[in-house]
Order: sequence, then C-alpha cells, then structure tokens
Amino acid sequence: MAAIAATKKEWTACLSKSNGAPGKCEKLEKELSSMSKAAGVECCVGETVNLMRCTASGARAHGCSAEFVAMRECNRAGGKELVKELNGGYAVAPGKVGLFGCSASALVSETPPTRSLQGMTSFGEEYAKSFGIALGEVRF
Repeated sequence: MAAIAATKKEWTACLSKSNGAPGKCEKLEKELSSMSKAAGVECCVGETVNLMRCTASGARAHGCSAEFVAMRECNRAGGKELVKELNGGYAVAPGKVGLFGCSASALVSETPPTRSLQGMTSFGEEYAKSFGIALGEVRF
C-alpha cells in the first residue's frame, strides 16, 4: 500500500506540472494503474485522466458533467454513492440507499437538462411543478 501511495503522489505531482496534458505522465499512470489493479485498490486513474482530457478539449463547452460526477463518486471515502445507468441518468448505488431520503432515487434517475437557456428553463418549470409550485410563483 505504501508503494501505491508513493506512486499516486508522484503521479499527482506530475499531473500538476503537466499543464493539463495527462499524456506527459503516461508512464506513471500505467504503473499506478497496474499496481492498484493488482492490489484491488481504486486510485481513480481513468476518471482523473478523462476529466482532464474533457476540460482541456472542446467538450468543455458541454460542462464535462459526466466526467465530473465519475471523478467525484470515485473519490468518495465510503465508495460510490451513485452509479451511472444506461439511459444516462444515475441510480443510488447498492447498499447506499440508507444515506438518502426516500425521493432520492427519483431525482438521480433523471438525465440532466439540455445545456441551454430553454433546456434549463423547461427543466426548472417541470421540477417546480413536481413540488406543486405554479409557474411564476416564488417560495422561500
């Protein structure tokens, strides 16, 4: 475990100096991936690289939300709480239901709204309607 921690620290330091180009640290990335896989330890290597590549590319305009959520869930101390579904939404991870309220499953199973003003407005209106809030009504 100490070797994995040392390699991860070295890889992280390399990434911080790479100017957003994870390929510059590919040797350490492969070494860390193989070490963590052999030890059965999750080091979030793929999630880190995917998020870095997304934020450094034209895909950044779409928000990199899937990559961000994957990275966040991978780094949870108690393990993933949300898992990605085939429809693009998320589900509460097995064994984690007790961490959420009864309506959480319905909330996470939805796909995110289209990243446009109209998409977000439509989503907000539907979401408010689900709470019984009429269009134009404000509640605090």
